[in-house]
Amino acid sequence: MTKCFVFLLFFLSFPVFSHSTEPAVAVEENADLFNPFPAGFTSPPDQPEGWVALPPGRPFPSLISDPRDLKLALRKNNKNELEADVGGYRSFAGWKGKIKGQDTVIHTGIEGQAYFQLSKEGAKFPLHSSDGVIGFYAEAIRGLNMYQLRFTHLSAHLADGLFGLRQRFTYTRETLSLRFARQFGVVRAYAGYHFLVHTKPVFPRHALQIGAYSILPWHWQRLHPYLGADLKLRDSQEGTTYQLTGGAALVSSLGAPPLRLSLNYLKGHDLRGQFYYEKTEKLSVGLEMDF
Repeated sequence: MTKCFVFLLFFLSFPVFSHSTEPAVAVEENADLFNPFPAGFTSPPDQPEGWVALPPGRPFPSLISDPRDLKLALRKNNKNELEADVGGYRSFAGWKGKIKGQDTVIHTGIEGQAYFQLSKEGAKFPLHSSDGVIGFYAEAIRGLNMYQLRFTHLSAHLADGLFGLRQRFTYTRETLSLRFARQFGVVRAYAGYHFLVHTKPVFPRHALQIGAYSILPWHWQRLHPYLGADLKLRDSQEGTTYQLTGGAALVSSLGAPPLRLSLNYLKGHDLRGQFYYEKTEKLSVGLEMDF
């Protein structure tokens, strides 16, 4: 736990002493909304003033240090398991205008994500478990601040690869989440509050989340190193879990999400619903791309 807080402190102080061999993109309070962030951070949605239907992008991009945020990913861990994340989203409606003289974009939409875990048995990859999430979001970006309100349904299941080996049970929940993110130079810090509207098994309803990540300005061509940390503070039943992540991000020249070669270290209670009461410690490597 102490290591995680030290890691976060490093991120928050990084802009003070970071340097680059090339000038970084300026990040100012009054920067152009279309591209106010340094290389590697997804550009805010570019859309006309007023209300629009089916706007592109989203104001609150996925957090690359959060192991349960929306992404496409394929990883292998040190337990000879494969982890596959598959998700997507679509904004229904969006608005762009000025609030207190500052450009603001607001979106509402739907998202979904599935988390699969498979074992490797020779040339076969039996599926062990799957966690599925579907939900709605309302989010906004105003200057360097990002806001997100999210309502999600999650259910977790054992699969055929563990048939007869484990006792399955009902794991389902609906969660109302409020998250805030802020850009500090090449660091994006965030915090979240999660309230369980309904849950089975029954858990205490409140959980907190803090984290940060940085796509560093040093690079080789379009390849940037990155670092991140995420801490999920939950009750003793589900347990606190933290993840440290790092690797190389292939940055788009168009402001799209980068493709990452990632190395992740996760410790604490298992994030999979059917395994929530078990402690885990694992190292994984793979490819990831956020939305």
